[in-house]
Formats: sequence, structure tokens, C-alpha cells
Amino acid sequence: MPAVEPRLKVSALGGAGLLFQRAQPEADAINFVSRITIPVLMLNGRYDHYFPVETSQIPMYQLLGTPAEHKRHVISEGGHNVPRAQLIEETLDWLDRYLGPVQ
Repeated sequence: MPAVEPRLKVSALGGAGLLFQRAQPEADAINFVSRITIPVLMLNGRYDHYFPVETSQIPMYQLLGTPAEHKRHVISEGGHNVPRAQLIEETLDWLDRYLGPVQ
């Protein structure tokens, strides 16, 4: 969605990465990730069996079209699901940074 929806101004992705399985070109993330240019927060686990750090998370992070100063990759000590408290804290901080604090 962040690659094709112009109404989005910021993105927070929990448990994100590239999948290395066959997909139709119109649905393959590799064809869209470089088109994401909005600020992106990626929240992942170090021991994620679905999106491994070295082969899935880091390649996606590096391929993002977002400038380096507007993207952040947070790796927690866990599996596929980031601890809820950390997910909430990181996401709210990210949204406050780019959208301003809630009034």
C-alpha cells in the first residue's frame, strides 16, 4: 500500500520483509518496495522464522526508496511478533515525529 497510495504520509510495518516465493509481478513486493518514498518504520524480531533478518528484513530495508534519514529498522529480541509494549511505543513515537502529537 505505501508504494501506490498517495494519501499515506508515513508507514509503520510490523513483521515486514521480502518473501522469496513465486508471485505474479503485480503482487510481488520486490517490484514495489523501491517505490516507497514516505517515512518507514520497520519493526521485526531477530529470530523471525518467516522474515529472517539477513535474507528478508535487511534486503527490504535497503531497497526502500525512502531516504536513509526517514527510515528506521527496529529489531527486537524475539520471533515474528514484536512485543506489544515496544510496538506501541515505537509506532507512536514514529507517528508523532512525522504527523505531530495528538491534540
